Amino acid sequence: MTATFNRRAALVLVGGALSAAVAPAAARAATEAEALTFITKVVGEIEALVKSGRSTADQATGFRVLFESRAASQQAARFVMGLAWRDMTADQQTRFHGAFLDHIANVYAGLLSEYSGQTISVTQAKDFGRKGVLVYSLAQGGGTSDVAVEWLVSDRGGRGVELIDITIEGISLLQSQRQEFGAMLEKRGGDVDTLIADLAAG
Repeated sequence: MTATFNRRAALVLVGGALSAAVAPAAARAATEAEALTFITKVVGEIEALVKSGRSTADQATGFRVLFESRAASQQAARFVMGLAWRDMTADQQTRFHGAFLDHIANVYAGLLSEYSGQTISVTQAKDFGRKGVLVYSLAQGGGTSDVAVEWLVSDRGGRGVELIDITIEGISLLQSQRQEFGAMLEKRGGDVDTLIADLAAG
């Protein structure tokens, strides 16, 4: 099971956006077969979008739709804001979620426009019970070293199978996103509205 697109761009894009998702504990984890099918489909959808020939702006719109439909984006927004989320009003949470998705889509659509193709092969899955199912894949080609990519998926969020996290060579991109947004908020003196405005401004 393979799809072709650049390693760095693909991993940053999918990891930075789709992986930034945390589903609440509940229900069962997806089966291994469901997880394999889901990740293969996600990789294929990204490949199709990258090879579509659409403008960077149009691709950003497509990525935003993909993020919302394939990852637990609401939980992602909550997780990356950490403890600050508790003190945010419902309006701030809604506006941050939208600005977060726009920011991620714009950044990674721009990155992808700079790179050519590479192959990610989805190989196997392992059931980790309530934590979810870990799907293993390998990014290869393009004159660079192979990169191990692990995708954690689950259906515990109540919306069917969703992407929860991606680990690239041992590094959780979910945790990386939390650190990044924590630093962004700290730089703005904890002012959530300023952070939202800056994200929306691109």
